[in-house]
Amino acid sequence: MAAVSAKPRALVLGGGVAGLTAAFGLADRGYQVTLCEARQHCGGRAFSFADAASGQRLDNGPHALLGCYRAMGALLQRLGTAGHCQRDATLRLAYRHPGGRCDRLQLGGWPVPLAMPPALLRLGLPFGAKLRALFGMATALLPTPAHWTLADWLQRRGQSGLPDDVLWRPLCRAIMNCEPDACAARDFLATLREAFAGRAAQAAFVLPTAPWGVLLGDAAPAALARAGVALRLGARATGLLVGERFVSAVEFGDGTRCALAADDLLVTALPWFALHRLCPALWPGAGALRSAPIVTAHFEVAEGAAVLPDQGPVVALVGGAPFHFVLRTPGGEPRRFALLSGGDRWFDGRSVAEIEGAARAELGRYYPEWAAEVPARVRIAKEQHATFVAAPGSRPLRPRPGRLVGGPANLLVCGDWTDTGLPATLEGAARSAEALLAGLPRR
Repeated sequence: MAAVSAKPRALVLGGGVAGLTAAFGLADRGYQVTLCEARQHCGGRAFSFADAASGQRLDNGPHALLGCYRAMGALLQRLGTAGHCQRDATLRLAYRHPGGRCDRLQLGGWPVPLAMPPALLRLGLPFGAKLRALFGMATALLPTPAHWTLADWLQRRGQSGLPDDVLWRPLCRAIMNCEPDACAARDFLATLREAFAGRAAQAAFVLPTAPWGVLLGDAAPAALARAGVALRLGARATGLLVGERFVSAVEFGDGTRCALAADDLLVTALPWFALHRLCPALWPGAGALRSAPIVTAHFEVAEGAAVLPDQGPVVALVGGAPFHFVLRTPGGEPRRFALLSGGDRWFDGRSVAEIEGAARAELGRYYPEWAAEVPARVRIAKEQHATFVAAPGSRPLRPRPGRLVGGPANLLVCGDWTDTGLPATLEGAARSAEALLAGLPRR
């Protein structure tokens, strides 16, 4: 009788979206998988923390999904938490102007290319600005030079002024987590085409109704166990032993070491900065990528005090600085909301008191009927390395998911920062793992 061969082994470093997707996919392909996560929970940079003062679980940075995020949707299905999301039928977005005026962009149920023109024409903008915005949408399908920033694209497409302020800049901050002059037009437009070139539901928000710690971190251990994946929490990789042809061992911060054979796989789903710290020689370009922060001011208004007007779960503050959005949890407590800043460097070196003061002052500008001195508990959350900046020229710094060119034969990389054709989104992270898995045989 022939001996039954043991399953090939795979070690995955990083329990964020890319690492979870990779671990599930490797198990499905017949590998014996161990997932190692440095923290005491999975989820990567999409996690929640306990606020001792309020007793609430708050997200380190709110994340909104789009209907076109199929890979992220598949991961939530695998984790059993897709039901914790509100999936809208079409795009609905409110715009709040200084002084309190509010506009709404609401698409009908037609395919987006048909629904967008009448939706833009209903916005409270001068007619000329509406026509320019329509022209910009139409030209978003055209090829774009790799060296253009989004600011270059906006200027060349006649989008400066109100089309930029109302339409493009909020979208840029939401998708790219930086300003138009910092990001590559090509990366931004790639996501825009996926969302706005098809069905109405593809452009719609998919918004979590529970903290990200519930959607990812809490659900991961049981889901991984069902898939046969071993999970090691608190396992921070501190070194790789790299031979001539393959990685022979991974060293961890607790002094343990995991030996690897030539036919074992090592998958790193670490962020770019963590991979660079772990082994700078593997992919030197990772050290040159810039990062952008997400800063959130979580408000909980005191009982009996006036609540902020509710104009939907996502409100863009037109011309807002340093905060850009007001976010609410669908179906959540009316007294709770969050102010979100995407990529603004004003916060660098600022104290918590300064940030809270800026948040209250900005609310006073956009919601004058809601006094900035209303009693409220405010908790500031900073994620300094929330995303990388997908700047022009950054593509060569980002390896394709899979084996590194000239790297060890058994080492594969994935993550939102790899070259997936998308910017730093949860969807980009999940798709990077899918691309890695597509090159592997089923065992």
